[in-house]
Amino acid sequence: MTREAITKANNDLNAMTAAGKILDALEAFYADDCTFHEGNQPPRKGRKTQHDHLSAFFKTLKAFNGATLRSVGVGDDVTLNEWTFDMVGPNGPILWNEILVRRWRDGKVASERYYTAA
Repeated sequence: MTREAITKANNDLNAMTAAGKILDALEAFYADDCTFHEGNQPPRKGRKTQHDHLSAFFKTLKAFNGATLRSVGVGDDVTLNEWTFDMVGPNGPILWNEILVRRWRDGKVASERYYTAA
């Protein structure tokens, strides 16, 4: 993929995320065999596994107030996206800050790693 194509795909994916269409974005932009790595946990393998994980998480939420994209970086087959997610969980407000590093292959996200900050 060219850098321009990665930038467009990443921007489109981020627009869906900001609109709260995270599961739809997962179907549209991620490879079937994509891996998702969060912290020191073993990676989740496969788009369906991630869909099930996110669906279970979203069911615990009382509200999804929004997602704010703070910054974006684009390189050769990689994008970095800094987000703040504003949600209400079962125990109260959640303000979640993270950087998502996406590695792209053939127009789809092949892997995504999450770096979380307080």
